[in-house]
Amino acid sequence: MKKFSLELPKYRLAMHFRLIKRRKPLLVEPIVPTVAIVNKKYKKGTLAGKFIRHVSGHKNARRIMAGNFAAFAVITSFLPFNQASNVNAFESSTLPDQVIIEPKNTLETQKGTQFPLTQFKINQSFSFFHPGIDLGSEVGNSVKPIKAGEVVEAGYATDGYGNTIVIDHGKGLLSRYAHLSKIEKKIGETVTTDDEIGKVGLTGRTTGPHLHLEIRQDGVPLNPFSIIPR
Repeated sequence: MKKFSLELPKYRLAMHFRLIKRRKPLLVEPIVPTVAIVNKKYKKGTLAGKFIRHVSGHKNARRIMAGNFAAFAVITSFLPFNQASNVNAFESSTLPDQVIIEPKNTLETQKGTQFPLTQFKINQSFSFFHPGIDLGSEVGNSVKPIKAGEVVEAGYATDGYGNTIVIDHGKGLLSRYAHLSKIEKKIGETVTTDDEIGKVGLTGRTTGPHLHLEIRQDGVPLNPFSIIPR
């Protein structure tokens, strides 16, 4: 510790200094990771899915998306209503007061698809920051796949999804069922729309019992209402 004193006729000023060595900054994961990073961080899932999970969960990426969204809201607030409502990037075609992002090649409603629950209410709809829909239901209610396919993931996901099943429906179409209380199928099993794949629960990060349903085409999140007939 360094000491310094200044003597004045009526006052005495004393100052003490402590030199502290600055710590080296911790290594920060890049927003765009390497293949080695995502394979080490995530043990299950496709490579494209691992990249999306890493980027969407990165704190710096969330700051960038939040900033861009805020800027968009400020800009559109100065536009006349008829102009602001025609911005294609945030066009809502399903439910009012929700933000929808649709891929350029939107898939038509597919035959042979169904909702995974027979009784539910929509707790949260599809949006920029929520790439799926939350279907509120009672714990233990049967969950069925939206379409026939093969189970490619089944187990507890540590990224907040809890007990999760992912089904590959072919041609790049995947569906995810999260927060299950019980998983009824294993990886590699083929399922039809009549098979029970799990039960509604509240595992993972959730405030109440519901099923989180995600649908992705070649890694791009889709609004489930554009795939499943209502």
